[in-house]
Amino acid sequence: MELNRLGARTRFATVSSAHIGAELGLSQQAISNHLVALEREGLIERRRVGKKVGTRLTRKGTEEVVRVYSSLKFSFENDSDYIDFSGRLFTGLKEGAFYIGLPGYRRQFRRLLGFDPFPGTFNLKLVSQSEVDKKGELRLRKGLSILGFEDAKRSYGPASCFRAKIAGKFDGAALVIERTHHDDSVLELIAPNNLREKLNASDGSKVGVRVYFG
Repeated sequence: MELNRLGARTRFATVSSAHIGAELGLSQQAISNHLVALEREGLIERRRVGKKVGTRLTRKGTEEVVRVYSSLKFSFENDSDYIDFSGRLFTGLKEGAFYIGLPGYRRQFRRLLGFDPFPGTFNLKLVSQSEVDKKGELRLRKGLSILGFEDAKRSYGPASCFRAKIAGKFDGAALVIERTHHDDSVLELIAPNNLREKLNASDGSKVGVRVYFG
C-alpha cells in the first residue's frame, strides 16, 4: 500500500528503503527484507534507474492492493451478511461438469450444502467493475471449505463455497476456486437443478444472485 501511495503502481519509483522505513516506523533492514519477500512472491519488480534502484508493482501486486482496498471499502459501507451480484449468463469451457462430477468434490458438496449438484457450473459474467470488486471481497470471506484431493491420475485443488439464492428463486452456491481459468469478472454457481432450464435462460440473459457469507 505504501509503494502504491509513492507512485510505484504506474512507474519504477526510486524511493529508498530508509525513506519507506521512516514512513512506516520500521528499520531500513526490515523494509529491505520485506522488499525481497515481495519480489520473491511476484508482487513487485525492481530494476536500476540511473544510479538508483526503482520499484514497481506487478500486475499481481496491483491486484492485491485493489483487493485490500475493495475489502476495506466494502466493510465500511456494508454491514449485511450477504452480497448481491448481477451478471450475464455465458457458456464456459464446459469443464465444470467434469470437476463437479468428481466423487471427491461431490461428497463434500452433499455434506456441506445438503444437495447433489447438477453437473456443470452456471457462469455469470459480472456486469460492472463494482461487481468485480465485490467478487474480490468474496475471496477474502471465509466460506465453506472444499478440500483438495488426489486420485490415481492427478491432484485437484481446494475451493470454498457460499450459499446463494439465484434469481430470487433457487437455492445454490457460489464457488471461489483456487485453480480456475476465470478471473474475478466471473461468478461460478452450482445448484441441484439445471438452472438454464429452470430459468429458461440462454447466453446473455441477465441473472441476479444473492450470496450469503453469514
